[in-house]
Order: sequence, then C-alpha cells, then structure tokens
Amino acid sequence: MTSDMGDNSGQIAQIVDELQVLHRRAGIHAHDLEERLGPHLLELAGPDPVTRRQVLAAQLSSCALGLRQKEMTLAVTASLALQGQPAELPLFRDRVVWLAERINRDYRTALRRVRAAEQLLAEMIARELQQRRNRAPATPSGWYLSGLQTLLRLDTATPESIEHRRIVSTVPGLTEVKAWMDLPRTPGQPPPDPAVEVLYGGQLTRRENPNGGRYQFFIQLPRPLDETEEHEYGLITRVRPGAVMRSHYLVVPECRCDALQMTVRFPVDRRPGWVRRVDGETVRTFDDPQPTQDLIEPDQAGEAHTRFSHLTMHLGYGIQWEP
Repeated sequence: MTSDMGDNSGQIAQIVDELQVLHRRAGIHAHDLEERLGPHLLELAGPDPVTRRQVLAAQLSSCALGLRQKEMTLAVTASLALQGQPAELPLFRDRVVWLAERINRDYRTALRRVRAAEQLLAEMIARELQQRRNRAPATPSGWYLSGLQTLLRLDTATPESIEHRRIVSTVPGLTEVKAWMDLPRTPGQPPPDPAVEVLYGGQLTRRENPNGGRYQFFIQLPRPLDETEEHEYGLITRVRPGAVMRSHYLVVPECRCDALQMTVRFPVDRRPGWVRRVDGETVRTFDDPQPTQDLIEPDQAGEAHTRFSHLTMHLGYGIQWEP
C-alpha cells in the first residue's frame, strides 16, 4: 500500500503520530477527545463538534475495513477501541493483550501488528482526505435533506435515476437549492454527460461541471421557503447513450441527510452474480468490488431495496453489484 504515496510520506507520518496519540488510554472514547485530535483526524471527523466522536469512529471503522486483511482490521479496532470488547477496555495495553489472545501471538508481536496496521490506516486516511480535497465543495447552506428516495433503472435503454428529495430550510427566504452527483469518467470512454430534468417542485436554472466527474445542478424553488419549512422536488437523470456506468449506486452525503431509501432495478434476464448493501464506507473500499455477507437478493421484478437513516457525511451508502 505504500508504493503510490510518493511525496505524501510526510503527511502519512503525521497521521501515524496522530493515531498514536489517539490510541492512548480509552482511544476513541477518551473524555478529552477534542484535545487529542490532530489536524488530519479533525478534517476526517468533520466540522460539527456535536457529532465529531460518532463521525470519526465511523470514518476510522470504514477505513479499517478497507485494509482487507482481517488481522490488520482487528489490530486497528483494538488499538483505537472502535467497537466490540476493545471499546470496553480503558487502557491501550489491555487492548493489545486482547489482540494478542485473538491472534494467538505474544504481546510484542501484537504490538508490532498494531504499529503496522496504524501505518496502513494512515495511508488510507491520507488517500481519503486527498480524494475529498480534489472534489469541488458541494456543502450547501440554508437547507438540509430530511429524506431522499431514489431509484436507479438498469433495465432501460440507458441507465436513469429518479430521485425524490425532501429538504428543510434552515433560513428564512430560501429560493434556491443545489443537487450534485459524481460520475467519474471510465478510462478510454467519453464522459457520461448526464441530462437532468426537474420532474416537479422547481425549475432547473443552471448546471456546472467543476471537474471531470462532479456535476452540480441548481434548482429554483417555486416560492421562498420559511425557516424550518419543508419542500419536496423530483429529478430524473439519464446518462449519455453508450456511457459505461460503474457497478455501484451510492449516496455520499456532503450535508446532513436524515434518511435514504434506495432501489436498483436490474434487467430480469441479466442479473448480477451478487448484490451487496454498502452501509457507510469510504470511497476507497468500493474501488475493488468484493461480495460480502451483507448481500441483497433482488426480488422477482429484479429490484434490490435498502434503507438508511442518519447518514454520516463523506461515507458511501447504497448498493454495489458484480461488475
């Protein structure tokens, strides 16, 4: 995992130092968490101090799963007290003892596993932060998503998604909202060039493509909204005919999102070998599709359904399938 990091080695070393500070005593559950977070872990956790512990734990757990090797994931879980029995052990040394018992090694070997796992975790965090920085910021002001209901149809001539978005205004006089999506260009293929139509609840005023894969759409509301007022609008998005779509359909929140209901409709005569639920993972973890135990069986209509609530910003939620 170190071969492609180049001149990021200094940043990775800083993240390793931050992880070593965090793993002391009670780890992620420390009462003085705010004082112990360095700049990179603060960036990973997001700006809201109320949810910072919860978001950081989710982000670190997702990065740990991306390590692929079970022993490395276990070492990170123990080191930082992320979940399970390690979360109940208030001392780092006790968590290393717990790890040693689980991997049938002595204490020193378990400690070396922790150091190696934290190095790999730091590389994962560096990649995740770099990927966020490369995306044009989409964080809205003045509203949030109280509900998102979305359907992806793969049984049509070209893939199309239908979304019903319910927003809540947080300011008086809200007149415009923004929707965004990431459709990375497949190497050797033309850009997907999505066409968006507002089905109801507003009017599309402009679209932007600030970088190769990010598309932003601005919707003028039918009338100004009062503070705390709800409003719903619908969108349909179609990619260019012949465009190659990646084998996942994900929502990666960049604002508060309270609920997500998702359906993917596959052609009944061309179902994938497996379909899985993606429940809060970093972008890096679904670059390499792998079937997991969290599988979804499409129904007789070829539809796979899933729901989520209280989504964590910058993590992916949705459905992935065999390429």
